[in-house]
Amino acid sequence: MIYSSNNKNYSNRLMGHFVRFIEEYKLFSKTEPLLIAVSGGIDSIVLTFCLNELKRYGYSNNLRVIHINHNSRLGQDEEEKFVSDFCNSLEIEFNSVKLDELDPNRNFEYKARLKRYDAFYQLAKADEKIVLAHHIDDSFEWSLLQSLRSSNIEGLVGIPLINDRVIRPFMCLTKMQIRRFADSYDLPFITDPTNEEIKYERNFIRNNVIETFSGRYQKYLKHYVYRHNEIARRLGVHLLNKNKSSFQIKRESKSVLIYSLFSDRDFSGLDQLIMLGLQHLNPNSRGSVSEQIAKIVKAMSHNKFGPLTLTNGIKVYLDFNMLLMTKEDPPNLKKELKESKTFSYEEFTHELKDRISRENVNLSFPFFVTIQGHRLDRRNFNTTFNTECISQLRSEGINYYPSLKLLREWSKKKNRHKVLRLNFLSH
Repeated sequence: MIYSSNNKNYSNRLMGHFVRFIEEYKLFSKTEPLLIAVSGGIDSIVLTFCLNELKRYGYSNNLRVIHINHNSRLGQDEEEKFVSDFCNSLEIEFNSVKLDELDPNRNFEYKARLKRYDAFYQLAKADEKIVLAHHIDDSFEWSLLQSLRSSNIEGLVGIPLINDRVIRPFMCLTKMQIRRFADSYDLPFITDPTNEEIKYERNFIRNNVIETFSGRYQKYLKHYVYRHNEIARRLGVHLLNKNKSSFQIKRESKSVLIYSLFSDRDFSGLDQLIMLGLQHLNPNSRGSVSEQIAKIVKAMSHNKFGPLTLTNGIKVYLDFNMLLMTKEDPPNLKKELKESKTFSYEEFTHELKDRISRENVNLSFPFFVTIQGHRLDRRNFNTTFNTECISQLRSEGINYYPSLKLLREWSKKKNRHKVLRLNFLSH
């Protein structure tokens, strides 16, 4: 059967986001075989469909489905057939396991979970990863439940994205996004009648607690994802941000400079430094700033320049591996009066470190330099500081660079031997 989206812009955007998440966290390769756990509910049906759609993105994974028939209520045989028919429509191998000795009235959720995982591992081949359909809402519900049950801080991290051979690639999506995607393709799915039974703790949390506050706090999942990532990073269990940040922070009375001398574009821990900068400039501020911080990190990763305007009059000016948070006007620049100087790569690196350590260094952000006699990479110049000095340089045809970007270009093997005559621009 061929499924067609009635909202291709949305479905293509979601698939692009899904693919980027898989690749960023290296969940599986483009040829790795996958065993997908499918109940027949909307989450696992959409997951199966999306994994099958990866063929459009160069993936050739061998997909198999496992369906667990809990054999605990009427209608589950029909649900098994439904999943089988859906898999046949996508030409995906279907497997089912029927459980026994499960009493719906005696610790059912816990025992059923153990038996499901036993079945997953027994059926999975040695080279297969087991794929589950948990998403952001599931992780939030689980974390909330753990915070009520236990004082263990690790529970706040949420459901793990990777746990041994088990992976959860929908941890980049919310339930609302999954529903909208299913609607766009008119995908069939089963609604489990036990989802409404509040005798199960997760159902009680979902139907009574979350439904009560979600209308008032509509961005709670965004804040949860930010907090979840930060807790994981601080505990040293974040899959990408395990190491200490390569960025450093320099505080002054009305401004904060955050920078990295490394050229690998590693933004690990940058969000925490931005938080410290905001607290330094606005020590009495209240409320959530997670969206503002995420906006800055995203702008940095996409080579944006700003300025971005934050709360209480703070503006953020960006450049390559460097950002300035300030309540003042952007700095004016001028050529230093002293003559230009010849630098090797190592001498230039030392000079940068020395300049950053000086007082009031923020006022000369972003450390533009002029270059004489050589032309390296001239892309993506920052036009935020379109001062009289910059206009004059352009009119004279003089090349100018943000110095950290020059450091990146200079560090390349083909350029490391070069000696450049430079003149710093100062405030």
